[in-house]
Amino acid sequence: MDWGVSSDAIDALFASTTANTQANMDALAATILGQGIDLFQAEKYDQAVNAFKRSAALSPFSDNSAKAYDFIGQAYLRQEKTDQAIKTYKEAIRIYPQRAEFHVALGDIYLKEEMAEEALAEYETAVKLDPDDAESRYSLGQAYLTAGALDKALEQFTVTVRLTPVSAAGYYGLGQVARAEGDLEEAVFQLTRAIQVNKGFELAYVELGSAYADRGEFQKAEDQLRVLEAKSSDKTATLENYIIQATQPKFLPLVNANGFNTSLGPKTEVSTLSSTLTDASKSKLFSINIAFSKDMDEASIINPYNWKISRATIRDNGGVYNGGLTPPATEAVVLPKPAYITYNSETNTATVNFWVSQNATADATIDPKHIVFKFEGVDAYGKAMDTSADAYSGFSGVA
Repeated sequence: MDWGVSSDAIDALFASTTANTQANMDALAATILGQGIDLFQAEKYDQAVNAFKRSAALSPFSDNSAKAYDFIGQAYLRQEKTDQAIKTYKEAIRIYPQRAEFHVALGDIYLKEEMAEEALAEYETAVKLDPDDAESRYSLGQAYLTAGALDKALEQFTVTVRLTPVSAAGYYGLGQVARAEGDLEEAVFQLTRAIQVNKGFELAYVELGSAYADRGEFQKAEDQLRVLEAKSSDKTATLENYIIQATQPKFLPLVNANGFNTSLGPKTEVSTLSSTLTDASKSKLFSINIAFSKDMDEASIINPYNWKISRATIRDNGGVYNGGLTPPATEAVVLPKPAYITYNSETNTATVNFWVSQNATADATIDPKHIVFKFEGVDAYGKAMDTSADAYSGFSGVA
């Protein structure tokens, strides 16, 4: 059998009459363990696993054997052999039932595999076995957080901070809980503490930037994004995407009205908008293209009841239809809801189609400049419109 150990080393171990003592076997196990670690670091995982198994067999129930089991589990995870990693840690727990670290390792796998209940059980066991282990406390807190048990998570993260006040993990967990509870001021405070303790803690920057975005402080959120970019962090996209999600959608300033001249003011004859409207009681379908600042929910966009077409008022729009004069009886009718809406998801543009009608005496007038188009739906992430830019009219543009 190829032990992966030099013949000189083996000869030295077995040269004396005491060569077969457990001490010598432990020494040989340690040597093979070291070779396995070298293979592991060289990413030769199959060879490393073989070495670790030999090391564990030579020195069962020892610290070296425990380390070997841990490395075997890690090697399987590196190869994405999750089932074998789980079996390895279960076997390690059977042999070393009092070692909390194996329960934590198994819990971590379960959490990654979205087996929340199984993960929680392993972390709870780990804390019972070693209540003063900060890592176990932190892992249990994360499991409670995933399960939505915020009070229990808060308790574990508080203990984590007490056990390791110089570690960022506990403060990070407290910030997560505060954010989940909606206490954004406390979240910012705790996450800032986490970063002060460990400026390399990239997850804390993501969480802090997200908390700022939740507060609507997007410049501060962008500041955290810049830090991650400077670090070339693979978590940059996570924060960037969240900022996009958290930002309320707006109308963009570029609006294209197809045939409906929104620069025309009060007492504009309807017949000047289209030759179709020169005849009495005729109607014409106009459209206006409105672009949005982000991806929108198409079902929300095409629902006519999320749109409102109205005459401008000082109270609602800062302008007034027909110069403030009461519209005459001959004023053109514009229905308050569009006829239909289409949405181009590639350009985030809605085309709002609406009717304008001539009156029975063919002398109707209209104030196109003070017709207001407003959207009250949501974006692709369920965010409501920014009320500072959810309406358009010719006199004010986007407002």
